[in-house]
Amino acid sequence: MKILAKNGKHQEEIRIIKREGPLLQVAIGDREYSLDVEKVEDGVYSVLHNGTSHNMEIIKSEKKHFYAVNTQYQSFNIEIAPAGSLKGDKKRTGDKNEQILAPIPGKVISIKATPGDAVKEGQTIVVLSAMKMENELKSPIDGLVSKVHIKQDALVKENAVLVDIKAVD
Repeated sequence: MKILAKNGKHQEEIRIIKREGPLLQVAIGDREYSLDVEKVEDGVYSVLHNGTSHNMEIIKSEKKHFYAVNTQYQSFNIEIAPAGSLKGDKKRTGDKNEQILAPIPGKVISIKATPGDAVKEGQTIVVLSAMKMENELKSPIDGLVSKVHIKQDALVKENAVLVDIKAVD
């Protein structure tokens, strides 16, 4: 999974290389890190890197995709670009059918639409819990849900097809 983190004018691509329980191998820009991430309580995490523990508090802003990240010595306002939940992450032009894919392995927390439901572009369709965060996967188009491939509480793999949506004219 790739995401883009921005702090003011500085931005970095973050890529999750491997995950085994709390152990993560991530690339931030061109640097790789091995991390052990443990959730201490809601919004508070302990991150172990090279034998040193770093505690951080992550506070979701009222503004979508924005977070305040507080460490012992610094605070950052971070914008996280939405994970690409669709094949190719490209603009849709003339395509009549779209699929919502799992951007990362995780657990389906909720499904907000059923087959036959009319949905609007940007509407949350599935909530997926991955890496101790909830990801809202949204419809890329106005359309009708044609098929739901998953059930609540299901464990899904990265790029698994979750929902099919048919465009409406």
